[in-house]
Amino acid sequence: MIRSDIKLTGNVLFDDGIYVVMSFSAMAFLGSIELDLAQGLPITLQSILVVLSGFLFGSRVGVTATGLYLVAGGLGAPIFHGGASGWAHFTGPTGGFLLSFPIAALFAGEAANYASKKTNLLKHEFITGSIILFLSQTTILFLGLGFQDALTPSSIDFATATEVLMPGLLVKTAFGTILFVLTGRALKNFKK
Repeated sequence: MIRSDIKLTGNVLFDDGIYVVMSFSAMAFLGSIELDLAQGLPITLQSILVVLSGFLFGSRVGVTATGLYLVAGGLGAPIFHGGASGWAHFTGPTGGFLLSFPIAALFAGEAANYASKKTNLLKHEFITGSIILFLSQTTILFLGLGFQDALTPSSIDFATATEVLMPGLLVKTAFGTILFVLTGRALKNFKK
């Protein structure tokens, strides 16, 4: 968790506010961007940005920024997948994915906080960070698929859905890990 390495003002609440605005802005401006895979499946940056907000700045900031993101999108800001918005997205097939965002941000923040206190995990910061990011996004995937399964009369084949969605999840995990490592190195060089 990079939060422990950054002290902006010294006031925790003010710093939290700055991190919430930064995280929300990243989600709002970059979350709707789609990257197309060769199979024709788009990858959005929503889930990795949600997870990174909790991972980098702590669960309180991650959950708050994610909550603001969901409320803003529900109220009509075109910030969901492909520029979509509205409350209908919470009750449709994407609802489970959206509703799992705060849970994943909480998990990522708490896992990063736990890992930052364990010497053995800090020695392998790159691997630990990758695992936390992967598990957090997997949480979104399984909760989202479970919600879809509950909505549709026909059962979803979790194995097939996971196989189809896993490449995108791995790409986003790699992207998040690289971003985490580069940010951490930049901060260490900045401190020197």
